[in-house]
Amino acid sequence: MRSARAAAPLLAASLSLWAGGCGDDGEASDSDGASTSASATGSDSATATATATSTGTDTDTDSTGAETTGGENDAVWMTPYCYPVSATKWLDPWEAEEADVVALVNEVRATGTSCGSNGDFAPAGPLTASPHLTCAARAHSQDMSERGFFNHVNPDGEGPSDRIDKTGYAWTAVGENIAGGPMTAADAVNGWLASDEHCANLMNPTYKEIGVGLYEGAGQYTFYWTQTFGTPK
Repeated sequence: MRSARAAAPLLAASLSLWAGGCGDDGEASDSDGASTSASATGSDSATATATATSTGTDTDTDSTGAETTGGENDAVWMTPYCYPVSATKWLDPWEAEEADVVALVNEVRATGTSCGSNGDFAPAGPLTASPHLTCAARAHSQDMSERGFFNHVNPDGEGPSDRIDKTGYAWTAVGENIAGGPMTAADAVNGWLASDEHCANLMNPTYKEIGVGLYEGAGQYTFYWTQTFGTPK
């Protein structure tokens, strides 16, 4: 696992695009924005409705006991929406970086941190990897790369809650961070921590579960990251 702090100089030197944190709190209100390292470029809004389906919270561990992307044998991976991004289709290096993001995020949550204009966050409980949220994150990262967009809302008008609903995840709160350009988990996490909105999403004590999706493709930013958060019913 890489140290999130050690990669800060690499992040500053890279051409990366970040979209503001997006979240649903059960009150059907979201806000997100896109910015380069130089200036803000806009904002989007979306609404969401909670679903009534049941969900599991399966996780896997590696030989060290560390959480991986979670639930590789979960039935969700056999659904039409999730099978294309299941472990049988996903590259091992991507999965390793995804697991590193989960570990790095939990390191920061364990100690607490300042999120600038969003205030100081006390230590929060660790996030558990969810196969449903991992599916939604991977699907969005791949979609952004293949269809050439960078936004929380895809060209079909689907936002984070729509994608998460497709996995069958029953939630009371969901959120999302995305990034384009960072090559490693440490780069991505550093960028999110340096942005007040992303940082607040990452530190939100309401969230209990996480999914991470890294996709490397021919899109403008090569490496596309999606980080989804959820609180299950």
